[in-house]
Amino acid sequence: MTVLKKNHLIVVGGGPAGISAATQAAHQGMAVTVVDEYDRIGGQYFRGRQESTAAGSPRRFLRESPSVQVFANTVVVDTPAKGVLSIWKQGGVVQSLAYDALVVATGAYDRTVALPGWTLPGVFTAGGASTLAKAHGVTPGRRLLVAGSGPFLLAVADDLSARGCDVQVVEATPLRTSVGGLPTIARDPAITRQTIGYLSRLGWRRVRRRYASMVTAIHGDDRVEAATIHRVDPDWRPIAGSETTVEVDAVCLGFGFVPQLELAQALKCTIGYWEASSDFYVKTDDAMRTSQANVYAAGEVTGIGGVPVAVAEGCLAGLTAAYDLGVVEKSGYDAEVRQLTRRRVRARRLGDWIRHAYRPRAGLWSLADAQTMLCRCEDVTMQSAEAALAHNPATPYAVKTATRAGFGLCQGRICSPYLIEWLRARHGYRVPEEERPWRVRPPIRPVPAGAWLTDRE
Repeated sequence: MTVLKKNHLIVVGGGPAGISAATQAAHQGMAVTVVDEYDRIGGQYFRGRQESTAAGSPRRFLRESPSVQVFANTVVVDTPAKGVLSIWKQGGVVQSLAYDALVVATGAYDRTVALPGWTLPGVFTAGGASTLAKAHGVTPGRRLLVAGSGPFLLAVADDLSARGCDVQVVEATPLRTSVGGLPTIARDPAITRQTIGYLSRLGWRRVRRRYASMVTAIHGDDRVEAATIHRVDPDWRPIAGSETTVEVDAVCLGFGFVPQLELAQALKCTIGYWEASSDFYVKTDDAMRTSQANVYAAGEVTGIGGVPVAVAEGCLAGLTAAYDLGVVEKSGYDAEVRQLTRRRVRARRLGDWIRHAYRPRAGLWSLADAQTMLCRCEDVTMQSAEAALAHNPATPYAVKTATRAGFGLCQGRICSPYLIEWLRARHGYRVPEEERPWRVRPPIRPVPAGAWLTDRE
């Protein structure tokens, strides 16, 4: 492919999508800067995996390529002007970083669910527990429940049981649903090997797996001591009389993931909503262009799809950015886009099946009682949220205004996905087509006040 000129691309996010975008653009001759909030790029999937540093791997290429600069331990805190980001590196001050093109590959984070006891010490998100284990060799406790829905539960149980924990998996989706996906899984040899590996290791370690079951309450005084598990119906509603209580040290909850949209929202990219899977996402065209010129999105921010989808989309985004800036010629671009699009479509089959099979059901939004915390930043209970609706319309903004839910440090990242689905399930709220999740204001990510008060570099 002919290189015509060099331009500057910033990729925000160093996971599979971001690495792929940066690698693709660098191979086309672009100058690339990768901004990632962790000390090592790789994202949740590659964290702790030795193969990601092997010779020829994308992560190693980014470290060693002279055309790629990596800003680790760095977050984007503002978008002050077109073509400019404000970034902050731990221990430093806020700086400005200019770009010609930008790829938003910020990934996703765990969907949190309000249920009795979910704020007790010893309750973790599944992703948080996995990060502790893989990146730091730390486990949440000795006796663990890994509970929720989706294939990620198997990966977390594998990580924790390998470190000697007594683990039980509690999967809300019926076993027949998981088995029904085997033909789709079998189309991808790598995913097939991975799945067989998880199941074999968990079986060898005698990790118990419960299906069509859900943790409905977590108990303890100063920390987790026990959890109640119910069998659930197809809508995930607890079946009366089916409950059991187990003694545990920690509970790791994982009900899927939520795209991390704050940067895309700050850039005013168009956001969509999939009602069937309870997800907001960044809208793009087939070549990963967003509604904003020279801004692209790839990976989980465009809809939860898994690593193969993220890699294909990242390559598409990096290549399209190079083409739009005149770095590559049309003939070479068109041929490679066709190939990458075919990869993306194949990968999407599995991602779409997972999103449909393990999607949240209505019963999930009915577990909280009156005293359950909705917004832990502002200490807002479900009772307060219900009371706010007595004199206000059943909308997220009405609850936020009346109770301060979403005004805390996380700016609604934790509570707003749950609140929106609770309003839909319990109060008939419909998400308007033009509505975005919580409004985003700088700093997009929390930073020390001193970082803003010091003269900007």
